[in-house]
Amino acid sequence: MDKLGLEYARKRKNLSRPDMAKAIGKSPDTYAKKENGEVKFTLDEIPIIARVLELTSDQVNAIFFDGNLPNR
Repeated sequence: MDKLGLEYARKRKNLSRPDMAKAIGKSPDTYAKKENGEVKFTLDEIPIIARVLELTSDQVNAIFFDGNLPNR
């Protein structure tokens, strides 16, 4: 996971880690571990984060899948 890309996207929207934790229904500590790459985001959490941060499909691919998803 590209944690710097995720952190940048979050800060670009002026959102805190606790804001994001609330969006996915996790504690701020759990979200921090996920953003730092210590714990993986679930497939249910990724679309929520993408919507909140207004990420493009290319950004989602880069941040969460290391660019490994095939282009459509």
